[in-house]
Amino acid sequence: MNFDMLLQAAQDVVAPAGFTTPLLGASEVFMLLFITLGPPLKTPAVYFARTHQLDAKTQRALAFKTFVLATIAVLIGGFLGLALRGNWHISIPAMLLAGGIIFFLVSLRTVLEQYEPAAVAVPAAAPSAGDSAVARPVPSAFEMAVPMIITPYGLAALIILLSASHSMERTITVTLCLLGVMVLHLLAMLFAGPMLRTIGPLPFKIFGTVIGSLTVGLSIQMMIAALIELGLLSSSTSVLG
Repeated sequence: MNFDMLLQAAQDVVAPAGFTTPLLGASEVFMLLFITLGPPLKTPAVYFARTHQLDAKTQRALAFKTFVLATIAVLIGGFLGLALRGNWHISIPAMLLAGGIIFFLVSLRTVLEQYEPAAVAVPAAAPSAGDSAVARPVPSAFEMAVPMIITPYGLAALIILLSASHSMERTITVTLCLLGVMVLHLLAMLFAGPMLRTIGPLPFKIFGTVIGSLTVGLSIQMMIAALIELGLLSSSTSVLG
């Protein structure tokens, strides 16, 4: 799947009854959730940085706890958001515009972070033997899940996909795609150490830079699609003339 298809996803998700734009296929749904929830390819570096001081058993236990919490939270958030969107009469284009704005701000910050001067680390005093028991606090599953996996624009994308679903089969497809992304996060956490020790952090940094640049474009495309559906922008408008 190329990036042009991913950009088209921003328009394809706004396809409730009465809209002529086709719904996303299963592969496009999976890719949209893959990009907006995480994505999983960023997880190994983040998880390893937070847990490398822990023993292997604790790392595995925390990975499973994070996976379960994130999966339950995303499912509840998605279906609860779907219900509230209907009760509050929020249109799908409005949700798409809100998600695009949040996505743009976060993506832009990710891109610009690499140009910020590195913080000067202050050496910490070496812990004494008596302090060793408290020198390695274990992060909670919630701290790991948010925002490493659960993102506001990811939830917005899920709510839009569920809103555009008009059959049980479609809803099941979206849910299975979501579970697939969550499983990838679990595998990324379980094998974070071996991956980082084998190939190092450079590939993940390169991926973060590339995906950050592309997601800025995707977020803008989401906002353009929302403006078109709201009637504030003509679908024939082209910046290329």
